[in-house]
Amino acid sequence: MSGGHGALLRYRKRVVEGPILRTMLWLGIPPLISALVSVSYNLVDALWLSRLGSVTIAVPRQVRPSLMFFYSVGMSFSAANLAIVSQLVGSGDARRASRVVAQLYTAALLLGTGLMLLYLAVRPLLFATVMAVPQRLYGDVMLYSGIVALGIPLGTLSFAFTTVLNAIGDTRTPTVLNIASATMNMVLDPIMIFGLLGFPALGVAGAAIATVLSRALVASFAVLSMIRGFRGVRAGVTLRFERWWISRSLYVGLPIMASRMTNSFAFMLQNRLVNTFGAEAAAAYAIGFAVMDLVDGMLWGFIGAISIMIGQALGAGLIARARGVAKTAMALLGGLMAVGTALLYLVYPYFVALFTSEPRIFALAAQFIELFAVTLPFFGLYFVAQAVGRGSGHTLIPTAIAFPRLWGV
Repeated sequence: MSGGHGALLRYRKRVVEGPILRTMLWLGIPPLISALVSVSYNLVDALWLSRLGSVTIAVPRQVRPSLMFFYSVGMSFSAANLAIVSQLVGSGDARRASRVVAQLYTAALLLGTGLMLLYLAVRPLLFATVMAVPQRLYGDVMLYSGIVALGIPLGTLSFAFTTVLNAIGDTRTPTVLNIASATMNMVLDPIMIFGLLGFPALGVAGAAIATVLSRALVASFAVLSMIRGFRGVRAGVTLRFERWWISRSLYVGLPIMASRMTNSFAFMLQNRLVNTFGAEAAAAYAIGFAVMDLVDGMLWGFIGAISIMIGQALGAGLIARARGVAKTAMALLGGLMAVGTALLYLVYPYFVALFTSEPRIFALAAQFIELFAVTLPFFGLYFVAQAVGRGSGHTLIPTAIAFPRLWGV
């Protein structure tokens, strides 16, 4: 155990005492790569599905907001514990951190199972009434959502595992696992969609099955690591939840959950608006959001790094360093997003052409991208504010900013 705690403290020393920009890149680049790989398998999904028909590409995009609405509970609980665990690690209290991890893993499993059952029960209402999915897409949407719902418990456990390692300062292990998971998904997608190597052609169902199987890879590693111990933290399943932990998790996590759930619901209503214009508009919307997913992937990679550095700096009592992290992050992400905007205007026609040759869908997708691209630098600054709130455990103000971002506009 002492050797494990030594590894934990070595990570702490690098995060708390290393040069800010270099440490931010050291922590941020692996999850950035991981996020981009994860986005890439969504893109591969979309690419293969676009070969099934001109509007089939819209199916995962119809499902994703409703799925993320339910995932928000588990993800927010895990995000709250990023602040808790990182601050415990920052203070050098490895034993208490291990107790917190055990409670987090158990809660993730219980929440994931409950959320899966609830989602399976209410999805007909969501797709038929809330989102008004076009009849041309409805059957495939119900099929796809019913299969990917089985991966919700796997997802909540994976989020918890990634949170724990990130809080310690290990962003590389989750990156390797996500790359392996994404690679597995990319390989399985064409096999299961089109029926290669003796498999039956499953179409949309094949894409969903490939997604669930690839998610199981990360969840399996999380369970083994939980039992055997990893990076100085060992935790089993427990039903002894400490009152202070529940209180702190809810205090930090509820604003994050409110933000995530309202965001997801806003995207469901946004889907509904798009769906009123028909399946072709829904397909163009899905292509436009494929570009936004790439931007999100880059930003989420650095959000974890910023939150970790601020959380551990505050845990160690280094207020000035925490401020320096926030200022460096604003300069870095604001600059990167400005460059990204310029590049996007140059390449987006070629990107859209990968997914459709239908003139109407192409024109609508291009218009979508042109309109949102100019907002990217401001989007980067907003994500920095979210990261600072999560790392410090003060999530109320970033959540308050999130509401008018989607609902006011």
